Amino acid sequence: MRFAGRDQVGPVLGEVAANVFQQVGCAPDAVAELVRDLSRAVLPGANGGEHVEVQFRGEAGSCEVIVRVDDREIWRTSRRIP
Repeated sequence: MRFAGRDQVGPVLGEVAANVFQQVGCAPDAVAELVRDLSRAVLPGANGGEHVEVQFRGEAGSCEVIVRVDDREIWRTSRRIP
């Protein structure tokens, strides 16, 4: 997902992220934790950035999330999925 600045991220990111994490099989408490951590990483990190990109990558047994602001990686996490 690519956003044109921080103002576009907030309203959409939590809902999309929660849906992705639920669909790959994360437990509800893990979904809440991942969405919280993602929001904490993205919203302050996006200040002043023109483009915010959030990538969700699924691979065998894991889901990875990568956040970039203006093509610079600011956050990354990975979770094992059932």
